[in-house]
Amino acid sequence: MNGNNGQNSFERYLLAEYQNIAEAHFRTIGAISAFFRYYLLIAALPITLLGVLIGFTSAQYLPLSLQTLFTFWPIFSVTFLIVALVGFLVLLYIVNLRMDVLLYARTVNGIRKYFYDRGEIDIDTALRTRVLPQSPLLPSYTEKAYFMPVILAFACFDAFYFGLAIVMPRLGELSQSHLSLSSIVQLPHYLLFVILAFLAFLILHPISYFLYSRYREHAYLRSYSLGVDIDGVLNCHREHFCKLLWENCHIRLKPNAIKVIPVHENPRLGISRANEKQVFNDPRYWTDMPALPTASEELGRMRNAFRLKTYIFTYRPWPAQVDKEAYRAWIKAANDMLSKYPYSPPRLSRLRCLRGVFRFVTRVRLEHGKWRLGLSPLEVITRCWLEKNVFRYDHITIEPGSDYLSDPKAEVKNRFYISRKKKIRFFVEDDSDKASKLAYVCDIVFLLKQPYNTSRDLPNNVIRVDSWEDLYRSVRGLS
Repeated sequence: MNGNNGQNSFERYLLAEYQNIAEAHFRTIGAISAFFRYYLLIAALPITLLGVLIGFTSAQYLPLSLQTLFTFWPIFSVTFLIVALVGFLVLLYIVNLRMDVLLYARTVNGIRKYFYDRGEIDIDTALRTRVLPQSPLLPSYTEKAYFMPVILAFACFDAFYFGLAIVMPRLGELSQSHLSLSSIVQLPHYLLFVILAFLAFLILHPISYFLYSRYREHAYLRSYSLGVDIDGVLNCHREHFCKLLWENCHIRLKPNAIKVIPVHENPRLGISRANEKQVFNDPRYWTDMPALPTASEELGRMRNAFRLKTYIFTYRPWPAQVDKEAYRAWIKAANDMLSKYPYSPPRLSRLRCLRGVFRFVTRVRLEHGKWRLGLSPLEVITRCWLEKNVFRYDHITIEPGSDYLSDPKAEVKNRFYISRKKKIRFFVEDDSDKASKLAYVCDIVFLLKQPYNTSRDLPNNVIRVDSWEDLYRSVRGLS
């Protein structure tokens, strides 16, 4: 019964959404027509004023009046240039309005499909009675037959005024030197420059339209990218934590007993914040961390099969409050990792001559860097660990601030901020709190099964997965 009530509520929501979007669709079309009329009025104004000024002059004084007018060529040149540029910017605004109209139409088509799929009529009757499409991928953002004439109309007007703006200085020079108009013909290089400038500004209009169309079709409100956390997603941190906890603190703890992260927040385990700090301040915890089996292979399969740009995230504010001797141990561990598993940014992966330079600069920044020029040893260790376990990615972010702060006003460059900025579509998490917040940013959030994330109710677009193989199958079905 509750399921039927939920479905009925959703269908009422879709009907209201259908009506609102349809109204917005027609209002936007009206706005396009209004802007086009305003533009025509602005475009016709300079020529109209020029015609009126010439019309008040008698025929016998017409050459003198034209010569007088051409003496004011700077004013006319700037005016024509402003009209051309304003016309181009107005066109871009109208193109965006048109793209919104098409986006509304696609949304309406998707709602129409929902109700046709659930209708009690056979497919033959549905195809005969349905005239409008029901695909959310139609209509196309590139309308060569319908909207291209509008683009060309703007292009002709703007290019005409742009050409006049270039010609006016020469006409002013002619009026001052009393040269004949035929002398312009004797300047082929100048004429060629004017023609090329006219054609370039003319072609700029349809090129801009096609670029906007491509952006709307392939990048707007969508992104083929994947965000991935490290701890608990790419590595076996629970098992390794228990191992180092015994070696450093002589406390035995089973990995499956960790039901809360951070561990010290579970009072039943008897693990203090100081015990956690002692483990995390040990460089071996990070250098010897085992990778999750099959994670590297499955991540590589997804990157290649679905062409997903991969963003790696992790928050590691360690070492914390250590003395100079302990910090030197961290520097040594980072240098050892850099010697065994040298890393380089993805963009330099094919340039072998630059990778050695990059490693040298990394060592200098690690040993002697100060302030912003310095490098955290754990950042170097993290990058080398990814190289060691053959994790391929496009970008990595060692989060500098709170990894739980998702308020956009804070502008903390963590996983929430970058997911909004880069429009990350999929995200793989192990923390249910972060997954719930990311659900408001990403299309789908995959929550990798861990003992500490099984008890919370989650948004509908958070999908629990048991393994990376399960994750691959889910992404394959959604791609």
